[in-house]
Amino acid sequence: MTKEPPRIVFLDDSEDLRELMPALLEPALGVECMCFGSLMELENHSMEVLRAKVAILDVNLGPDAPDGVDAFNWLMDHGFHGDVLFFTGHARNNPQVAQAIRKGVKILEKPVDPGELTSSVRHALDEAARP
Repeated sequence: MTKEPPRIVFLDDSEDLRELMPALLEPALGVECMCFGSLMELENHSMEVLRAKVAILDVNLGPDAPDGVDAFNWLMDHGFHGDVLFFTGHARNNPQVAQAIRKGVKILEKPVDPGELTSSVRHALDEAARP
């Protein structure tokens, strides 16, 4: 029986980034990257999402849309046991980013260096694997 690769969830409203993440992370880390553009899409795939080892959540998902903090709260409310990273192109004094910082998880700033991203995700996978 073949073991499934660890699953990573990537939530971002940028279609370009949703195409880039699997191309970068899958070969570098041997993972499966599931990409979503909204909290609703993420919720619609809850069974797969909640089994993921890492979730990378864009803080700002566009005007009048639930944001990455809302997604973080949804994951926690539904028993997500993986590690979470926030992803943002906004300054740390942005109210949404400030909320994300208060969650106590790592914040990756856009544009992120591919090496830093890969290293951060590898570290998050290691953390998620700990009992």
